Amino acid sequence: MKTFRCDHCGQPLFFENVQCLRCGSALAFLPDRLALCAIEPGPPGLWQPRTPPRTRTYRLCRNTVEHQACNFAVLADDPNEYCAACRQTRILPDLSVPGNKQRWVKIEAAKRHLFYTLARLRLVDACPPNGQRDGPVFEFLADTPERMVMTGHAHGVITLNVAEADDAERVKRRLELHEPYRTLLGHLRHESGHYYWRR
Repeated sequence: MKTFRCDHCGQPLFFENVQCLRCGSALAFLPDRLALCAIEPGPPGLWQPRTPPRTRTYRLCRNTVEHQACNFAVLADDPNEYCAACRQTRILPDLSVPGNKQRWVKIEAAKRHLFYTLARLRLVDACPPNGQRDGPVFEFLADTPERMVMTGHAHGVITLNVAEADDAERVKRRLELHEPYRTLLGHLRHESGHYYWRR
């Protein structure tokens, strides 16, 4: 994955960072710039870039505010509370089940990596208008006694079994299925390939 540099002090940054370790700046991925940028408080409840141009203001994604599970920003005039990546998720696992929140956070991180790649390739709009979503829809589900969840794609919906977020479980399945490569991001890339092939 691409590394970034803090646009305030030049410190190398990783895609998931929320604070620069050198200058202490808060960080957010700004969709209109497709970049991880230093931000500072702006008008009440909003944020603005620390470096020019400062023509736009942003809100933090609702998943940041409620769960500390995202580092993407939303344009202030966007009516959707979720960032362009998080709004693609239609169904979450039951977060009251022990371990599911951690699994979901890992899956969303992988999905943001995918979203960045798709946006760079211009396959999704990083700032979809009117609060809409663009690209495939995601459902992150857990097995139940009545139903086993299969990872796959059907009719524009990508389903992922949240058990894949557990490293030990994923390695177990990789060995059972004789797959040399099995990661969360790999699953999402593979299934999104089916989505775009059909389009």
